[in-house]
Amino acid sequence: MPGPSVSVVMAAYNGADHIDAAIASVLAQTQAALDLIVVDDGSADATASAVEDWARRDGRVRLLRRDHAGHALALNAGIAAADGDFIARIDHDDVWRPQKLSLQLAWMARHEVDVCGAWVRRIGEASGTIRFAQGHAAIRADTLFTCPMLDSATVFRGDVLRANPYPPEAFVRQELAQCLRLLPAHRFANLPRVLCDYRFHAGQKTRRFAPMIRYRHAQLRRQAFTDQFPDAPTEDVAAFAELAMVGDAPVDLGQLRAASRLFLRYLRFTDKEARLRMRRRWKRLCQGAACCDPGLADLRQSTLDHL
Repeated sequence: MPGPSVSVVMAAYNGADHIDAAIASVLAQTQAALDLIVVDDGSADATASAVEDWARRDGRVRLLRRDHAGHALALNAGIAAADGDFIARIDHDDVWRPQKLSLQLAWMARHEVDVCGAWVRRIGEASGTIRFAQGHAAIRADTLFTCPMLDSATVFRGDVLRANPYPPEAFVRQELAQCLRLLPAHRFANLPRVLCDYRFHAGQKTRRFAPMIRYRHAQLRRQAFTDQFPDAPTEDVAAFAELAMVGDAPVDLGQLRAASRLFLRYLRFTDKEARLRMRRRWKRLCQGAACCDPGLADLRQSTLDHL
């Protein structure tokens, strides 16, 4: 019997410099039944012609061309055209390992998962490995601070993504917005193995729209907090929103005390992985504190003892 089919959706905009490597990594997958839908979002470079070259050589590649309307709408056009049992996402500047899809499909079947990501390696102008949370509870907890998955490393059950396309207004951070929408009703996991190379370069959207991304990220963190703790009083929501706006900037002792109250009141999770990750986040917050007050060490340890 044939295995499950996977439709791979790639939205591309002015991606000619890197798209060949991305497409080659999709077509080299050990997963046999797949097709690749590339949506060219009105590129002004040679992106479309590069995809056409691939389509002439390999019948699994299909090009959809549209006027420039933004990443989320381009993705949704690809999702609407996808008919696979599963839908996988990859950006035009990222690269997959050959066994990525096969390993993720097996993991999803074994653990009854609806959305499956993986660990990723930074390439290009950055290095190191991003080890995302593995289990559903820890992934949901991590939305309070970061996006817990990389879109380019993610596989969705086809019916889940077709019923829940990306929010069309999500110009940036659409992957986190999608996580917040799907997590309450669908099972998530990240396979604890590096299966995707995440490229950092000067032209990527995270560089070009950094201030907008920081602002939108803070909004979504606040949404994650109110979704998970709907009974939180207004003052606690406001305190968390202030912490979210700080981002990675150094915090002073007053901000740390406010953060400690939030950690102890809301972030003492029963799930072991979520609890360990919250402890690490608290340690990092303290390490980045912009103060040398002697009370810092006591606050750090007393909070850690109760997390």
